[in-house]
Amino acid sequence: MRPSHTLDDALAQMVEYAISSVVVVDEAHIPLGIFTEHDALRMVAEGRSKQTLLGDIMTKEPFCVSASLYLHDAYTQLEEHGYRHLIVVDEAGCYVGVTSEGDFLRHMGFENLSQYQRASDVMSEAPLLITPQTSLKEAAVLMSRGRSDYAIITEERRPVAIVRERDIARRFALAQSDGSECVDTIAQRELFSIPSRTELREASALIERHGIHQLIVTDDEGFIVGILSRHDVLKAIHGAYFEFLVQTIESKSDQLEQLERSYEEIVDESNLLENILTTIPDLIWLKNTDGVYLTCNRSFERFFGAARAQIVGKTDFDFVDAELAHFFRHNDRLAMAATQPRHNEEYLVFADGSYEGSFDTIKTAMRNKNGEVVGILGIARDITPLNHFKNRIETLANFDTLTGFANRSLLLSHLERTLAKARRNSDMTALLIFDLDRFKDVNDSYGHSAGDELLTLVAERFRERFRSHDVLSRLGGDEFAVVIEHLSSSDGAALLAQEMIERLSLPYTLQNGQSIHIGASVGIALAPQHAADAQSLLQYADTALYRAKNEGRGIFRYYTDDLTHSAKTRIESTLQLREALRLGEFCLYYQPQVHLQSGRIVGAEALIRWNDPKRGLVSPMEFIPLAEESGLINPIGAWVIEEACRQGKIWHDIGYHLQISLNVSAYQVRHQNIPEVVESALRQSGFSPDKLTLELTESAMMERQEEVVQMLHLLRARGIHLAIDDFGTGYSSYSYLKRFPIDVLKIDKSFIDDVPYHADDTTIVRAIVAMGGALGFSILAEEVEQAEQAEFLKALGCTHYQGYLKSRPLSAEAFEALLG
Repeated sequence: MRPSHTLDDALAQMVEYAISSVVVVDEAHIPLGIFTEHDALRMVAEGRSKQTLLGDIMTKEPFCVSASLYLHDAYTQLEEHGYRHLIVVDEAGCYVGVTSEGDFLRHMGFENLSQYQRASDVMSEAPLLITPQTSLKEAAVLMSRGRSDYAIITEERRPVAIVRERDIARRFALAQSDGSECVDTIAQRELFSIPSRTELREASALIERHGIHQLIVTDDEGFIVGILSRHDVLKAIHGAYFEFLVQTIESKSDQLEQLERSYEEIVDESNLLENILTTIPDLIWLKNTDGVYLTCNRSFERFFGAARAQIVGKTDFDFVDAELAHFFRHNDRLAMAATQPRHNEEYLVFADGSYEGSFDTIKTAMRNKNGEVVGILGIARDITPLNHFKNRIETLANFDTLTGFANRSLLLSHLERTLAKARRNSDMTALLIFDLDRFKDVNDSYGHSAGDELLTLVAERFRERFRSHDVLSRLGGDEFAVVIEHLSSSDGAALLAQEMIERLSLPYTLQNGQSIHIGASVGIALAPQHAADAQSLLQYADTALYRAKNEGRGIFRYYTDDLTHSAKTRIESTLQLREALRLGEFCLYYQPQVHLQSGRIVGAEALIRWNDPKRGLVSPMEFIPLAEESGLINPIGAWVIEEACRQGKIWHDIGYHLQISLNVSAYQVRHQNIPEVVESALRQSGFSPDKLTLELTESAMMERQEEVVQMLHLLRARGIHLAIDDFGTGYSSYSYLKRFPIDVLKIDKSFIDDVPYHADDTTIVRAIVAMGGALGFSILAEEVEQAEQAEFLKALGCTHYQGYLKSRPLSAEAFEALLG
């Protein structure tokens, strides 16, 4: 176009040809200026007349590049100057064409983008947001002032439409308008949006495929979090390309340096191969189909105790006995007949006796260009250190590293075999569990290193007394177990227990000269009198130990029928509980967890109820202790996890992205493989791990700290969230909070009941919120019943709450209606 053309002429051309700019040239086609959609937007914002001459409003002295300029160099010019268009000219400076960001996006490609880069990494986090009621004139002013070629129309933080420079320019080109009408009249309803975790490659391809300028980036709840524009993508592509060039240059430089060093060290290919064969520690040899050696390396020379010149031309029969030679020859034939390399573990002894060990031998048939077998290549690698390492791993998996005793897993395995053998032989077996009295005082007073030293001294006293075939185990912490086989009477276990109590109560002298006095309590369970399987026997011995500790410590107790007169009642109740599990009488109720700032329900705690046909809904306070005592808490707990995940997936699929929380008892932590149970539930339900929160009490986490820390890290690595339940009622230690991978602190209701009116509780809650916030935890207040409590917690910075203020626990159907 010419400088004498008007704004109206330029707008008409841009609308007719769907272009984003027009170039103003003189009679010789030399570019004088450029007029773009953004200039048009500025004209609308300033209220210019459509009859304004292009020469007055165009961008003068436009930036021009040569048509021969390389693509990435051209983009560099575009980016450095902050332009959206480049005018391309020939050698004479005459106009050839215009290139825009869209052209670069189509031709620069995505191959250098990292597959780990996400849309959220490069998106613009502050897009221009307007309401449907914004006028065209106001939108044009905002877009022009912010140099934005679009504005997002939102309702309640969710994107509903988009208005672009082109839409406004087209409106003013095709119709008489004073700009007072709402942007909603020209907005584009077809939006292209992506989740923030979308790979940048995928997002870039979407922009290019649909010819759009930007993608709306949203979070999991559909709220807008940013805009990914062509400009953002181009910057990422260009940056990735130059990173690729730098890496390529560095790689080529390294290769050249390596080649130069190799050339200096190795004169020709023959010397290179010789050097490789000599350097490799593996035994390498080559035979023909008749078993005659063609070559070998220096390591193989050591095996035969001969130089290569002495080995070539001979067979195995010349160096080893006939039996071993036939064995080698047999494996050669098998390898030559196979289509794949053949592995075989062999125990080899060097000819001079200097070394012997296990070798992984790989034999591969060598073929000519016609595919015919012409020989066999052998490589033998020493795997003796690897076998030693495997044995070490097996030891670590089955034995306690501090005492060398069997761990819990190996004890149970051995106990199962022992009980099976005892049933066949009608033998009596005893399991004794020892718990050291006052051991915690040693750790607290002298440190964990002193505690570990004491445990090794205790282990020595066990070794001194028990027979070599008696299985000794350290269950964890300060608990030990002993399996006694072939008992002639139950009194034998009591005698051993009493003797060990006396032995263990004798003073210990640590390396620093400190004298330590501790004691021990013992629980005894007999098979087959008390239990017939390993897990039950361990549980009953643990119950007997609990009784011994409660009755004064330093004593032993059996698990017998007269343990308490209520045993029969508990057994009957246990049967009812077991039947309830079998008949599916348990159900989950859900209590909403509310985000304090927004008031939205963002999660739910799953709470078990027993729907007894006779008594109706039974509180868990009545049956959970019995479930733990009987061991039924494991299958019940597994059911809770499976059902909560199943329901969470149902809600997720219909659009309710809730965080589902559930409790894990201390008994489950001690006796159940929680990561395995959770993984099974997630796999069966398809529920997302990051939407599941497991709640543990402080006492459950402190019981076996090392084991619990390992378990929690396994769960956390899977993406599962972790919470401390009833926080403030236990240890509440800053030091242990740093050890555990926790996400949420749940403030116990005892501190919430009297806030904000009780000074002590208010101070405690304030301290918990401050400490949790400093450590990066979310804070959830339990049992919030009053609006004043919620307002106080909100002002403190508490994140969430649950309680009757929002709702009592509800059935799944009623909870879903509440979400409604």
